[in-house]
Amino acid sequence: MNTSLFLPALLILHLTGLTIMAGTTIVDFTVFKTFWKHFDDNTEKSKGILAGTSKSSTLIGIGAALLVITGIGMMALTHGVFGEQLWFRIKIGIVLVLMLNGIIFGRRQGQKLRMIMNNNGAYLTEQVDQIKVNLNIFFTVQLILFFSIVFLSVFKFS
Repeated sequence: MNTSLFLPALLILHLTGLTIMAGTTIVDFTVFKTFWKHFDDNTEKSKGILAGTSKSSTLIGIGAALLVITGIGMMALTHGVFGEQLWFRIKIGIVLVLMLNGIIFGRRQGQKLRMIMNNNGAYLTEQVDQIKVNLNIFFTVQLILFFSIVFLSVFKFS
């Protein structure tokens, strides 16, 4: 295999996967901010806004798959040279936390909110307020994790 050709191609696809994940997260964050602005005033409009996020988990999944597959490919081409470096091990841990946070915490909050919206307003204000707080925490953590991944990738330390 010619690593001088495949390695940059894999890196481009790897960064594309990261960009898809981070970009979709930023868009979701923006959509949820808009959703909360209309939540109390216009239920139908807020339902429509929330429906706009329905395909985002698919996009994030595609980005994550691209990220993992190309990462494994780059590790294979470089014979695992980065695997021994501390910055890389920290980065892998952050990527795992990022994915688990999205699957376990973020998805669960989104499902609760969609369930409330599908019940035509049958909800407790405390529940909705807690979901709003949880989603704000979720998006803040996700964006910090994305920033940390990029930071570690650029400033590789031993």
